[in-house]
Amino acid sequence: MDFNQDTGEAYVVDECAETIGLCYNACPRSFLPISEIEQKLFGKTRIDLAAGVYKDIVQVKSKNKDEILYNLVVAAFESGVVKHMVLSEPKSKKPPVAFPVVVDNAKDAKNFIPKATMDNAGPLITGIGKAYKDYKRDIGIIGNPCHFQGLAKILVSDFNTGAERTSLRIAFACSSGGMTGCKYCTDFSGEFSDISYSPWGAPKGSGEAFLIIRTDVGQKVVDSAIEKKLIEITDPNPDLSEMKKFLNKKRKKNFLTLLGKDLVKANYLSLNVDELKDILEE
Repeated sequence: MDFNQDTGEAYVVDECAETIGLCYNACPRSFLPISEIEQKLFGKTRIDLAAGVYKDIVQVKSKNKDEILYNLVVAAFESGVVKHMVLSEPKSKKPPVAFPVVVDNAKDAKNFIPKATMDNAGPLITGIGKAYKDYKRDIGIIGNPCHFQGLAKILVSDFNTGAERTSLRIAFACSSGGMTGCKYCTDFSGEFSDISYSPWGAPKGSGEAFLIIRTDVGQKVVDSAIEKKLIEITDPNPDLSEMKKFLNKKRKKNFLTLLGKDLVKANYLSLNVDELKDILEE
């Protein structure tokens, strides 16, 4: 597979050989066994149906003039969690198109920190493949929830893709859908990441955000950012009601779109009964 350098649209460049089934397996819309992926990635399944698996949720602000996301990247480099980062380089706003760029230090990352999810609208996961071909390890990535759905499927599969060299996944929580496939997605918080960055739910105009810390690696990066006085926790136990209200409203709307009139559009999505009830309840 490759992608058009102007539109970002993927296309087939050669017949499948030893990677037969890889594209189908990696696509987040072919099938998505959520509980199975959670068990393999986190060693458990979610208790909180709205936000997914997590260790902690805190409200933070930047302690300098830089963005919270950039400060997390700085902490990731300085703590040794990453040696490289896959970030986005927007090329167009209408239609939204961005392409992956691989940086090798925090200074170079500064110009590629997304301000919104649409800044990430492109084939960013291919950046991991690019870094892999350059023999790079300890690769971090900032992406949208859909990117991490695909990456998670690769990570729990038997395919040898080099994706295991990914050492940090930071998700930018979605606000709305601007791409064709967005209306079929039910993940707005980045459920398969190490850290989810969500301005949604924090006080508007405050410049603060929620960090959903999902793994030990994510905790290490956040702790490092705090120790280095890059970010500060403003509320260790924030009110999550607005965030969950927002997430569930979006999930319900999209799930009803998935069901459609003929009840076949949702075939790719594997949900248990509790997850289904959570999405459809008022």
